Amino acid sequence: MNLKEQAVSGVKWTTLNSLTLALCSLLKISILARFLEKEDFGLMALIMFVMGFLNLFMDMGLSSAILYKQDIKKKEYSSLYWINIVFSMFLFITIYLISPFIGSFYNNPELVGLVRLMGISLILSSLGKQFKTILEKEFRFKSIALIEIVSAVLSLIIAVILAWHNYGIYALILSSLFQYFLINMLFLIIGLRNYGLLLHFVFLETKPFLKIGLFEVGGQIINYFNRDLDILIIGKFFGSELLGGYSLAKQLVYRPAQVLNPIFTKVASPILAKMQNDVKVLKTSYLKLLNIVSTINVPIYACLLIFAPIAVAILYGEDYENIIYLVRVLSVYMIFRAFGNPVGSLLIATGRTDIGFYWNLANFLIMPLIIFIGVQFSLETVTILITLSMIVLFIPSWYFLVYKLTNTSLQEYVKSLIPNFRIKEIRGYFK
Repeated sequence: MNLKEQAVSGVKWTTLNSLTLALCSLLKISILARFLEKEDFGLMALIMFVMGFLNLFMDMGLSSAILYKQDIKKKEYSSLYWINIVFSMFLFITIYLISPFIGSFYNNPELVGLVRLMGISLILSSLGKQFKTILEKEFRFKSIALIEIVSAVLSLIIAVILAWHNYGIYALILSSLFQYFLINMLFLIIGLRNYGLLLHFVFLETKPFLKIGLFEVGGQIINYFNRDLDILIIGKFFGSELLGGYSLAKQLVYRPAQVLNPIFTKVASPILAKMQNDVKVLKTSYLKLLNIVSTINVPIYACLLIFAPIAVAILYGEDYENIIYLVRVLSVYMIFRAFGNPVGSLLIATGRTDIGFYWNLANFLIMPLIIFIGVQFSLETVTILITLSMIVLFIPSWYFLVYKLTNTSLQEYVKSLIPNFRIKEIRGYFK
């Protein structure tokens, strides 16, 4: 298949994958909301904040570096794999040792054992992560989709069974661990069969990749705090129960973007990387990608803004009416966040992850202050302030992240954000 055919096939399978994962995740949260307490969701939000942060370190940005570099030798792949394995073990030991401090910080001893248990996911993820990246680079999205769909469905079944038998928060943790295990074991098996793995490690072979990857990790770490620092601070100031409600509101508004945007950005990253030497073509392709993302996100979040009471009642039940206002404010936040979502593919394609790092670092100097001001008043104030900050940063983000790399004018940028419902033009993105 040529590049266009590979892209179209990739979008089809990524769409099926993303929609199925979203449905499974939505069903899991919706069903478990009837069995678990709000505090359980608050504890899980804190656990996933810690694990998500460590997962950024585990990959070390090597996935982005692998997508960017076009000719990688088998020995280099082996060196990258083993450094990832060793580092994931180091991270597991680290989280095991610091978990008592996490429990102490939130005055909740139960967190210690829960964080340690979930820490196993770090080792599991390292086993298949690189092979998944290779499959993405080769546009083998069908294999990725089948693996992740089967794992998600089985994880959903396990979660419901455990919740039905009153396992509480362990229904969330054990089902998640099973999903990590199955996904990465299958990627490992496919990887060993198709690509093999050498007992070979030379640190010097990893340095060119780490140079790209570490900037990517640095940017992701800071961006992670910019995005989820509210979880950390709200959990400290308002407690697990209020955090549980806020976490469910945030999951609801984040879900459409998390599901739909990767359908295009995952496929776009390796495609844009092939255009890295032609700025004009890169610019045109990126603006089309941006238009697609906007066309998908704006109507969805406009509907969520209007029909938030219905969405909350259906998904979580009448006990969660107090999060409707949060859902509405965060829907506006997500519209502007979606506008900046595809820039990650652009940074990876151009090898300029350093720009993303410095941009996220600048944001990191702002967000903690905004959230700390918000928690002095109320949970609603926090959501309003972070939404306003996202709106204020709209033009600076265009200038430093898009204009600097593609010479795209503000007029061209804004025009690409106007939703386009002409199907022919959307399909034409991959031509």
